[in-house]
Amino acid sequence: MGFFFFSAPCAPKKTGIKNADDNITNIIFFIFLILCLSGCFNSNQLVCDTNSLDVTVTEVIDGDTIRVSLPNGSISTIRLLGIDCPETSIQDNNWYEYQNVTNISCLTSYGAIAKSYVESLINDSKVTIVYDDWTEKKDQYNRNLCYVFYGGNELNEHLLRKGYARVFTVENFSKKSAYLSIQEKSISQLNGLWNCSSAKITISYVHYNAKGNDEQNLNDEYVVIINNQKKAIDLTGWSIEDIHGNHFDFPSGFSLASTHSVTVYTGNGINKTTALYWNHQTPVWNNDGDTVFLQDEEKTIIETYSW
Repeated sequence: MGFFFFSAPCAPKKTGIKNADDNITNIIFFIFLILCLSGCFNSNQLVCDTNSLDVTVTEVIDGDTIRVSLPNGSISTIRLLGIDCPETSIQDNNWYEYQNVTNISCLTSYGAIAKSYVESLINDSKVTIVYDDWTEKKDQYNRNLCYVFYGGNELNEHLLRKGYARVFTVENFSKKSAYLSIQEKSISQLNGLWNCSSAKITISYVHYNAKGNDEQNLNDEYVVIINNQKKAIDLTGWSIEDIHGNHFDFPSGFSLASTHSVTVYTGNGINKTTALYWNHQTPVWNNDGDTVFLQDEEKTIIETYSW
C-alpha cells in the first residue's frame, strides 16, 4: 500500500481563533486520511486497498461458513469461496445436489463431520482471509466470499481433498478449474462424502476450456467417467449430451472395468479401453457454462455435471 505525503504552500502566520480553526481542520483531514488508508474507515468493508486481512475466528457455523473478528473489533461472516459443504440438518440436504449422491442421511453426517473438522483446525485461531478479483466480495446473504488460510494451508482446497465439500460451480472464481481437478481425484478415491454415492457410474470431471484456441485443440476438451462398481459395466446404448443436444454414443460392446475411468475426447483419435473419441468437428462444451448429461441405454439420466 502506498503512502502519500502532503505539504501545504507557505502562507503568513495566523494567530487567534482563525489559526485554531485551521489547525483543527488539518487534524480532522489527516485522521480521515489515516483511517481510509488503514482500511478501517468503513466497518462494513474489510479492506480498502488490499485483498487479504488477518482475522480471528470466533465461531464455526458449518463446514463452509465462519464468523471472524476484524482488527477494528467488528464481527463479520465469511463464506469459503468456491466450495459447498453438506448441511448439518437432514431436511436441508437434497438428492443429486452432490452429483449422484442420494443417501441423504450419509450426506448429512458429513455435514456434521465437516463442521467439527473445521472447528478443530481454526476455531479461536488467527487466519488470513483473501478475496478473489474474479468474483464479488459478498454473496446475496451479505457474507464475505474468501479463501481462508491457516498455518500456510488453504482451508477451501483442503476440504475438497478430504471429500468434505464439493466445488460450488455456480460461482465464478479463478481457482475453479484447479478445484474441479481436486474434486475429480477425491471422487475417484471415494473420499469423505463421495463414499455416500450409490450410482454405479459417475461423471468425475469435465475439462471444458481447452488450452489456446478451442477450435484448434479439440482433444484438450474432454469428459472423464468412472465406474464405481465392483464389476465391469457394458456401456452399449449409453450416451452423453450437452444442453444444446450434441450427442455422443458409446461404441457397441464397450465395457468399462471396475473402478476404472474412460475419457471421452471431443476430437479425433483411435478408441481404446481408457479413451474414446467423439470425432466432433467443433468444440462442444461452452467455457462460460454448460451441463453434461449421462444417459443409460433406456435414456434415463444417470447423472449431470454443470459449471
